[in-house]
Amino acid sequence: MRASPKVLVTGGTGFIGRHLVRQLLRNGEHVRLLCRSVRKAEALFGEAPEIVTGDIASCPALAAACQGIQTVYHVAGLYEFGARHRSELWRVNVEGTRAVLSAARGAGVSRVVHCSTAGILSARGRLVREDDFPDHPPAGCGYKISKWHAERLALEANGSRMEVVIASPTAPIGSGDERPTPTGRMILDLMQGRFPGCSRTGLNLVAVEDVATGLLAIGRSGIRRRRYILGHENLWLEEFLGRAARLIGCRAPKAWVPWPVVAAAGLVGDLVELATGKGTGRLCWETAYFARQVQFFDLSRNPGSIGWQAANGLDSAIAESVDWFRSRDSSGAKAVHVSRKNYISP
Repeated sequence: MRASPKVLVTGGTGFIGRHLVRQLLRNGEHVRLLCRSVRKAEALFGEAPEIVTGDIASCPALAAACQGIQTVYHVAGLYEFGARHRSELWRVNVEGTRAVLSAARGAGVSRVVHCSTAGILSARGRLVREDDFPDHPPAGCGYKISKWHAERLALEANGSRMEVVIASPTAPIGSGDERPTPTGRMILDLMQGRFPGCSRTGLNLVAVEDVATGLLAIGRSGIRRRRYILGHENLWLEEFLGRAARLIGCRAPKAWVPWPVVAAAGLVGDLVELATGKGTGRLCWETAYFARQVQFFDLSRNPGSIGWQAANGLDSAIAESVDWFRSRDSSGAKAVHVSRKNYISP
């Protein structure tokens, strides 16, 4: 008879979640998943994990999923940009987190690892550190606003019987990025010839496998109410696209797009999406606003405390992402055509 699961993962079929679940299974953990599609979970993991079907905001499903669990990895979340997603971002990221924390507390769960985002941290004139959580939610971005409120709920949920620790990934890349995330979409756009120019954007990137390993380290050794940034390399967008282009076998963007042009295009993109109800969020006010942001991180302080540091090279993670998008093309998924022209910034 198989032992009862002691670990619950929400969002286990998502981009980060699937890598986390596979690592847990390889480590011999008995895992329970809360997900909406049994078919998708079985396609990814076979019959190894126990599956509870339900939505992230479903109280009955969450109550059943948390029974007998010691550690919850709350990875489920919506990662989208654009005004038309704001109500769903709040429902999934904020109300979903509230429901998970409530169910975990009611079931006697001892530890929750809440997967937030390093994107809501901010500092002026220096590298961002793990304690740079702003007093107010970031302006102008529904995704970051929702994640700020969700993290506040997680921090406030700490009590004598339940510890909550925060994982703050930067921008993960690698295989399995189905939606894709905005970061993966940059690679896909480059592959499809949609990047003739870029902006002066600073970002930090990390292999998704390293994010999963970091989540496990936080689950083992993280300190309550502590935040751990899971990141790797600080890069200018131009540098990142240049490295990706070499691995794809195409030309990197050379032209610079003035920010006022990007901003105007973003506003138009929002209006079109709101009017039609369609779009990818590739070009909207939120992506335009953050196109001129520089968010570089100081990663020197938290690796030693949990025994973790990024181990996978960024080029390897980019190559895995490219190979995964190409494999979807060959399997009949949305076509990926590589152009050798110069490209325009989304």
